[in-house]
Amino acid sequence: MFSFMSLGWYWIVVPLVAAGLGILVLLRGFGHAARGHGGKGIAHMAVGSPLALLGLGVALVALNTQSFARLTHEDDVANVNVKTLDRTKNLYHVTIQRLDGPTQTLTCDLQGDEWEMAARVQKWKPWANVLGLDTTYTLDQVNNKYYDAARGNGKPITACDLRGPAPAVDQWVPNSWLVWLVGQSYTEDRRFGSAAYMPLADGAVYKVVMTQSGLNAEPTNDIAKGANAARP
Repeated sequence: MFSFMSLGWYWIVVPLVAAGLGILVLLRGFGHAARGHGGKGIAHMAVGSPLALLGLGVALVALNTQSFARLTHEDDVANVNVKTLDRTKNLYHVTIQRLDGPTQTLTCDLQGDEWEMAARVQKWKPWANVLGLDTTYTLDQVNNKYYDAARGNGKPITACDLRGPAPAVDQWVPNSWLVWLVGQSYTEDRRFGSAAYMPLADGAVYKVVMTQSGLNAEPTNDIAKGANAARP
């Protein structure tokens, strides 16, 4: 997982230290000049000015690069495998392998044209995100979906729970306290629901990832790619 203290952290810290030293040398140059030591003052300013500018420039470029990497960071959430149970009824057996923690495999029978995975998402402010606080989430459920509303009207809703047990911290700290603490820290940007969906097709395999903006689903085999390309 990328973090501010990953292998690239020194590309920011070292240039900033160099810039700091450059500023100190530059200030000493002004001091020498003010005391009438023009030669020493010019020499110090000639060294300090480019050192400070170069250090700040490199640090800004490095920070911009790491910020982009952080803001585009993705975590694998689950693999989704689809098998047909009854083609005439559009009934499918969906296997979900969780990738965001201890190995856990869940199964669900869905009737429809597409599967949809939903999550409750907590997004952080950009400055906290850059410093290493990734989007947090709780998977909610997987359910069926139809290609259009008219096709889905009157059809059954099939869904399975993905939430799992509540976090251990909930036994000791009331959720209202946690919400209050997050609100007072001014790090949270917003909370929202996010969902990703893909076609139900026999033999299709998909991967679900959590981005800094929410869930996204990707076909990972030829069957899934073909089904996705052929969807209305």
